[in-house]
Amino acid sequence: MGNRLRLEQVLINLFQNALEALDGRDGARVEVSAAETGEDVALVVSDNGPGIPPAILKSLFTPFNTSKEKGLGLGLVISKDIVADYGGRIEVSSSDQGTRFTIHLSKAGAA
Repeated sequence: MGNRLRLEQVLINLFQNALEALDGRDGARVEVSAAETGEDVALVVSDNGPGIPPAILKSLFTPFNTSKEKGLGLGLVISKDIVADYGGRIEVSSSDQGTRFTIHLSKAGAA
């Protein structure tokens, strides 16, 4: 089992990205959910922002790939590595209706 603080950092990064995407939007919404799926747990962070541009989405987990004026393009790369250290994976889907990140992790004791 990994260090809990590292997983918290992943979630903080996803929350921060969602909040930045929603900045100034009417009806802005970030949703968080968790569900058991067999031997795994899925954590989902989704927003109703403008979505991630397709050119950025294709290489989202590549270092220094960012659409943010002040971004370094490392937050999601680091997050993916942390989740991989837990034996998990991150999936992303995005459209002009919003973005959804799903973190898949093995249940404690299942590995």
